[in-house]
Amino acid sequence: MRYLTNDLAKLLGVTTNTVRRYEQSGFLKPKRDKSNYRWYESYDIDKAAMIRLYIKCGFSHDEIRAMLNSKSADITNICTEKLDEIDSQIERLKRLRHWLKDNVQLMNTVQVLKDNFVIMKCPALCYVTFSIGDEILNEKERLKTINYFMYQAPEVQLVNIYNKDELLNKRFTAHTGWAVKEMDIEKFGMTDIVKGNRYIEYYPSIQCLYGALEISAENIYSEKSLSKAKLEYFKKVKDYIEKNNYELNGDISEILVNAFGENVSMLVCMPIKKKGSKSTPTQ
Repeated sequence: MRYLTNDLAKLLGVTTNTVRRYEQSGFLKPKRDKSNYRWYESYDIDKAAMIRLYIKCGFSHDEIRAMLNSKSADITNICTEKLDEIDSQIERLKRLRHWLKDNVQLMNTVQVLKDNFVIMKCPALCYVTFSIGDEILNEKERLKTINYFMYQAPEVQLVNIYNKDELLNKRFTAHTGWAVKEMDIEKFGMTDIVKGNRYIEYYPSIQCLYGALEISAENIYSEKSLSKAKLEYFKKVKDYIEKNNYELNGDISEILVNAFGENVSMLVCMPIKKKGSKSTPTQ
């Protein structure tokens, strides 16, 4: 049976222009009648339908073209490579899903912790700093590490680290960078990146007082308003710590949870210990 271009387009659920593009790409070779109209045979429909399925699986036109008139073994190899590629994409999406799920949980935690605190151990972090206060750190090798954390590390968090002694003197110089949980380093094949890298710093696992800090988006760009909000927050922290017979036991970290909307939300981790006790971080 003969099928015109319009017939083939209807059967495939595509436009006639798409059918013509298949012809231009060399996928289909229609015959022509005496009036110069293109027409296709049943096998062309099978071939075009298979092309649609391969495109649905993510094959490019170049990859499909490479399979035309190839040996079955070669086609199998091309399809196997695509299968491996899809598996990698699935694994990447699983990791991104895990990150997003964790971040949603952090968002919920911020809402639960409004005006409240909870004590628990924080996970150990490996992080690379990209700015200290207003200073951007841009050494060539540091930038490579920063870009790896940003784009290759599956589960990464944006963190601010504040020196404990500076905070006690009411100074808020943020060491801002990208952090990955130490437990994920080996799981995600990052050991070679982290090992011996002088730009990667370590934040130990230690008992922390967790709290939530939300700052109006209108105030986040005002240094005066930002400092005021943080001073007010850390006054609450200090009051809670003293009331419960604790003291700060290390640098404080902020995990940026939400940078959109009316408020900027952060989960704050403050290392603490009972006054007079000896407490060392978990290495």
